[in-house]
Amino acid sequence: MLDLNACRQRQDRFRQRLEEAGLDAALISDARDIYYLTGVLFETFPALLFIRTDGGSWLASHDDGGTDAAVDERLAYEWHMLYTMNPDPMTRLNELVRQRAEAEADASRLGWQAESQPSMTLETIRAQLGDPDLVKIDGILEALQKRKDPDEVALLVKSIQVTLAAYDRAQRAINDGVSELAVLAEGTAGALLEAGEVAFHGGDYACRELGGPARDRTICTGDLYIIDGQSTYRGYWSDMSRTFVVGGRPTDLQQSVYDHLAAILNDVPSMVRPGGSASELWRGLDARIREHPYMKDTGLIHHGGHGVGVRPHEAPDLNRDRDGLFEIGDVFSCEPGAYGDDLGFGIRLENTFHITEEGVELLSDYPLNLIPISS
Repeated sequence: MLDLNACRQRQDRFRQRLEEAGLDAALISDARDIYYLTGVLFETFPALLFIRTDGGSWLASHDDGGTDAAVDERLAYEWHMLYTMNPDPMTRLNELVRQRAEAEADASRLGWQAESQPSMTLETIRAQLGDPDLVKIDGILEALQKRKDPDEVALLVKSIQVTLAAYDRAQRAINDGVSELAVLAEGTAGALLEAGEVAFHGGDYACRELGGPARDRTICTGDLYIIDGQSTYRGYWSDMSRTFVVGGRPTDLQQSVYDHLAAILNDVPSMVRPGGSASELWRGLDARIREHPYMKDTGLIHHGGHGVGVRPHEAPDLNRDRDGLFEIGDVFSCEPGAYGDDLGFGIRLENTFHITEEGVELLSDYPLNLIPISS
């Protein structure tokens, strides 16, 4: 899990941003952001984190301390009766918040997560604090999470290894007449065995489609099978793409376009620098793709990649229509793609990179092979 000392350091940086915004305290309601700041990951039950700008924090949840957390105080509600889950966890959380918030009445300006805060607990906090001024802090958290700490990078690397293990198993299952669901099942098995615990693996497993989940549909010789695999390991996501030809015999066009995209992907570290524009990188990818005669009129039809972290898509967004800047600490994917009927639909290749003081590091070192490894 996340390092608790690193969580406390993230809280210190968060408090500095709260002070700059003139806020007395902040409510954190999204489980992913509670995890980022406390090291405790809640995947089922609601929770609320209260952080004071001048120091002090408390966490209300169904768990009163079975796991360590980077907070000063833990509060817990009853989540079960003889291990049957209670049907009203939000009501129980709200009662905890009502009781504890009485002591925070001096907080007159309060940050809150407009994207995730339940109305029940927000209204209770407002009543207990005497209707404080509310200021949205979603952007503050997004900016903080863009630059990854070492404990986050370690989890991201493990999540990437989980996805790569899925590719080891999935490509061995690719053959004429095999169901997309069977390919996903093999990928999932590889992911779980690599994780060594229950973890999520899925993503785009629909053959001859730009994206979508696996279906009860068989794949056929000559198809290009894009697997855009995603995994979550202990709260952190990985997202990568590989493309394989069903039947193991690519056409000259398929091989040519594949080699072209692979060369572009391998050049990404030289195309990115701290302070550089993510939209400019998208335009660079688009221009490079158009250098292939087959793609000269089409180029890149989707984003060029995105940051990854506690969410599968974070800043920076490698997008034509939404810009951002690269900075040291960013972890991002890059995914050039090419599509057309003559290709057997399309090819997409995606790796994950980390911008460090020394340069751009490839985190997903894995073969780029169009012909799948045979079983």
